[in-house]
Amino acid sequence: MLTIKERQVYNFIIKYQEKHGESPLLREVADGIGISSKGVAHRYIKSLEAAHMIAREPNKHRGLRAIDMIGKSKVLKLKSFGKIAAGGPIEAIPDKDIIELEHIFSNEKCYALKVQGDSMIDAGINHGDWVIVEKRNKILKSKVAVILIDNQDVTLKYIKQLNKNYIELIPANKKLSSKKYNISRISIQGIVIGQIRVY
Repeated sequence: MLTIKERQVYNFIIKYQEKHGESPLLREVADGIGISSKGVAHRYIKSLEAAHMIAREPNKHRGLRAIDMIGKSKVLKLKSFGKIAAGGPIEAIPDKDIIELEHIFSNEKCYALKVQGDSMIDAGINHGDWVIVEKRNKILKSKVAVILIDNQDVTLKYIKQLNKNYIELIPANKKLSSKKYNISRISIQGIVIGQIRVY
Protein backbone atom coordinates (compact mmCIF):
# COMPACT_ATOMS: atom_id res chain seq x y z
CA MET A 1 0.00 0.00 0.00
CA LEU A 2 1.37 3.39 -0.99
CA THR A 3 1.96 6.23 1.41
CA ILE A 4 0.44 9.65 0.71
CA LYS A 5 3.79 10.98 -0.53
CA GLU A 6 4.40 7.94 -2.74
CA ARG A 7 0.97 8.43 -4.28
CA GLN A 8 1.80 12.10 -4.83
CA VAL A 9 5.02 11.15 -6.58
CA TYR A 10 3.23 8.60 -8.76
CA ASN A 11 0.48 11.06 -9.73
CA PHE A 12 3.07 13.77 -10.44
CA ILE A 13 5.02 11.46 -12.78
CA ILE A 14 1.85 10.56 -14.70
CA LYS A 15 0.73 14.19 -15.06
CA TYR A 16 4.23 15.33 -16.03
CA GLN A 17 4.40 12.69 -18.77
CA GLU A 18 0.98 13.66 -20.10
CA LYS A 19 1.93 17.34 -20.21
CA HIS A 20 5.54 17.14 -21.45
CA GLY A 21 5.69 13.77 -23.22
CA GLU A 22 8.69 12.69 -21.16
CA SER A 23 9.53 11.67 -17.61
CA PRO A 24 10.58 14.15 -14.92
CA LEU A 25 14.05 14.31 -13.45
CA LEU A 26 14.58 13.77 -9.70
CA ARG A 27 14.86 17.52 -9.16
CA GLU A 28 11.56 18.04 -10.97
CA VAL A 29 9.88 15.32 -8.91
CA ALA A 30 11.09 16.94 -5.69
CA ASP A 31 9.88 20.38 -6.79
CA GLY A 32 6.61 18.91 -7.99
CA ILE A 33 5.67 17.44 -4.62
CA GLY A 34 7.02 20.33 -2.59
CA ILE A 35 10.19 18.90 -1.08
CA SER A 36 13.79 20.12 -1.38
CA SER A 37 15.66 16.81 -1.23
CA LYS A 38 16.35 14.81 -4.38
CA GLY A 39 17.45 11.96 -2.11
CA VAL A 40 13.99 11.75 -0.53
CA ALA A 41 12.39 11.88 -3.97
CA HIS A 42 14.69 9.05 -5.04
CA ARG A 43 13.54 6.93 -2.06
CA TYR A 44 9.90 7.45 -3.04
CA ILE A 45 10.70 6.41 -6.60
CA LYS A 46 12.53 3.30 -5.41
CA SER A 47 9.48 2.41 -3.31
CA LEU A 48 7.25 2.79 -6.37
CA GLU A 49 9.61 0.58 -8.36
CA ALA A 50 9.51 -2.05 -5.61
CA ALA A 51 5.71 -1.88 -5.70
CA HIS A 52 5.83 -2.40 -9.49
CA MET A 53 4.05 0.89 -10.09
CA ILE A 54 6.86 2.40 -12.16
CA ALA A 55 9.93 1.15 -13.98
CA ARG A 56 12.92 2.55 -15.79
CA GLU A 57 13.24 2.03 -19.53
CA PRO A 58 16.87 1.07 -20.26
CA ASN A 59 19.27 3.45 -22.00
CA LYS A 60 16.96 6.47 -21.67
CA HIS A 61 17.89 9.70 -19.89
CA ARG A 62 14.26 10.30 -18.88
CA GLY A 63 13.29 6.66 -18.85
CA LEU A 64 11.00 6.61 -15.82
CA ARG A 65 7.57 5.23 -16.75
CA ALA A 66 4.41 4.02 -15.11
CA ILE A 67 4.25 0.27 -15.75
CA ASP A 68 1.20 0.59 -18.00
CA MET A 69 2.88 3.38 -20.01
CA ILE A 70 6.11 1.58 -20.91
CA GLY A 71 6.85 2.21 -24.56
CA LYS A 72 4.15 4.88 -24.86
CA SER A 73 6.28 8.02 -24.77
CA LYS A 74 4.64 10.88 -26.64
CA VAL A 75 7.91 12.44 -27.72
CA LEU A 76 9.75 11.02 -30.68
CA LYS A 77 13.26 12.20 -31.41
CA LEU A 78 14.68 11.63 -34.87
CA LYS A 79 18.41 11.65 -35.37
CA SER A 80 19.72 13.89 -38.09
CA PHE A 81 22.10 11.93 -40.31
CA GLY A 82 23.46 15.11 -41.84
CA LYS A 83 22.81 16.83 -45.15
CA ILE A 84 21.77 15.29 -48.45
CA ALA A 85 22.30 16.50 -51.99
CA ALA A 86 19.35 17.32 -54.17
CA GLY A 87 21.72 18.33 -56.95
CA GLY A 88 25.05 16.62 -57.50
CA PRO A 89 26.04 14.02 -54.89
CA ILE A 90 27.87 15.29 -51.81
CA GLU A 91 29.91 13.48 -49.20
CA ALA A 92 27.65 12.00 -46.52
CA ILE A 93 28.78 13.29 -43.12
CA PRO A 94 26.69 12.41 -40.04
CA ASP A 95 26.06 15.13 -37.45
CA LYS A 96 24.59 15.25 -33.96
CA ASP A 97 21.43 17.29 -34.55
CA ILE A 98 18.18 15.99 -33.07
CA ILE A 99 14.72 16.82 -34.38
CA GLU A 100 11.92 16.36 -31.85
CA LEU A 101 8.51 15.49 -33.27
CA GLU A 102 5.35 14.89 -31.29
CA HIS A 103 2.37 12.89 -32.52
CA ILE A 104 3.63 12.84 -36.12
CA PHE A 105 5.90 9.87 -36.73
CA SER A 106 6.10 6.79 -34.56
CA ASN A 107 8.21 4.57 -36.81
CA GLU A 108 11.57 3.83 -35.19
CA LYS A 109 12.98 2.98 -38.63
CA CYS A 110 12.81 6.65 -39.62
CA TYR A 111 15.47 9.34 -39.67
CA ALA A 112 15.73 12.92 -40.93
CA LEU A 113 17.88 14.51 -43.63
CA LYS A 114 18.25 18.18 -44.53
CA VAL A 115 18.04 18.84 -48.27
CA GLN A 116 20.67 20.78 -50.17
CA GLY A 117 20.04 21.73 -53.78
CA ASP A 118 17.03 22.07 -56.07
CA SER A 119 16.93 18.85 -58.09
CA MET A 120 13.66 17.72 -56.43
CA ILE A 121 11.71 20.98 -56.49
CA ASP A 122 9.05 19.65 -58.87
CA ALA A 123 8.30 17.00 -56.26
CA GLY A 124 7.75 19.79 -53.72
CA ILE A 125 11.08 19.20 -51.99
CA ASN A 126 13.04 22.44 -51.73
CA HIS A 127 16.51 23.41 -50.60
CA GLY A 128 16.53 23.63 -46.79
CA ASP A 129 13.61 21.24 -46.26
CA TRP A 130 13.90 18.31 -43.87
CA VAL A 131 12.79 15.00 -45.35
CA ILE A 132 11.67 12.10 -43.16
CA VAL A 133 13.09 8.86 -44.47
CA GLU A 134 12.01 5.32 -43.71
CA LYS A 135 14.77 2.74 -44.02
CA ARG A 136 14.19 0.56 -47.10
CA ASN A 137 16.53 -1.21 -49.48
CA LYS A 138 14.24 -1.97 -52.42
CA ILE A 139 13.32 0.08 -55.47
CA LEU A 140 9.78 1.46 -55.20
CA LYS A 141 8.22 3.17 -58.22
CA SER A 142 7.07 6.78 -57.78
CA LYS A 143 8.82 7.06 -54.40
CA VAL A 144 11.61 9.54 -53.75
CA ALA A 145 14.57 7.51 -52.55
CA VAL A 146 17.79 8.11 -50.65
CA ILE A 147 20.58 6.54 -52.67
CA LEU A 148 24.18 5.94 -51.64
CA ILE A 149 26.58 6.05 -54.60
CA ASP A 150 29.97 4.32 -54.54
CA ASN A 151 29.56 3.85 -50.80
CA GLN A 152 30.45 7.51 -50.34
CA ASP A 153 27.99 10.02 -51.80
CA VAL A 154 24.30 10.21 -50.95
CA THR A 155 21.59 11.83 -53.06
CA LEU A 156 17.82 12.23 -53.21
CA LYS A 157 16.17 11.09 -56.46
CA TYR A 158 13.50 8.98 -58.09
CA ILE A 159 14.97 5.63 -59.06
CA LYS A 160 14.17 3.40 -62.03
CA GLN A 161 15.62 -0.02 -62.77
CA LEU A 162 16.49 -0.20 -66.48
CA ASN A 163 17.67 -3.82 -66.49
CA LYS A 164 19.45 -6.23 -64.18
CA ASN A 165 22.68 -4.22 -64.45
CA TYR A 166 21.67 -0.57 -64.59
CA ILE A 167 19.45 1.88 -62.77
CA GLU A 168 18.53 5.47 -63.55
CA LEU A 169 18.45 8.28 -60.99
CA ILE A 170 15.82 10.81 -62.01
CA PRO A 171 15.62 14.36 -60.65
CA ALA A 172 12.36 16.28 -60.27
CA ASN A 173 13.60 19.41 -62.00
CA LYS A 174 13.06 20.01 -65.72
CA LYS A 175 16.40 21.80 -65.98
CA LEU A 176 18.33 18.70 -64.91
CA SER A 177 18.86 15.36 -66.62
CA SER A 178 18.83 11.86 -65.20
CA LYS A 179 21.95 9.74 -64.79
CA LYS A 180 22.56 6.03 -65.23
CA TYR A 181 24.61 3.90 -62.84
CA ASN A 182 25.68 0.30 -62.67
CA ILE A 183 23.55 -1.25 -59.96
CA SER A 184 26.70 -2.42 -58.17
CA ARG A 185 27.56 1.22 -57.48
CA ILE A 186 24.39 2.15 -55.64
CA SER A 187 22.66 1.22 -52.41
CA ILE A 188 19.12 2.29 -51.51
CA GLN A 189 19.06 3.71 -47.99
CA GLY A 190 15.35 4.49 -47.69
CA ILE A 191 12.32 6.28 -49.11
CA VAL A 192 10.89 9.68 -48.27
CA ILE A 193 7.66 9.42 -46.31
CA GLY A 194 7.32 13.03 -45.20
CA GLN A 195 9.00 16.40 -44.92
CA ILE A 196 9.27 19.44 -42.71
CA ARG A 197 9.73 22.99 -43.93
CA VAL A 198 10.86 25.63 -41.47
CA TYR A 199 10.09 29.21 -42.47
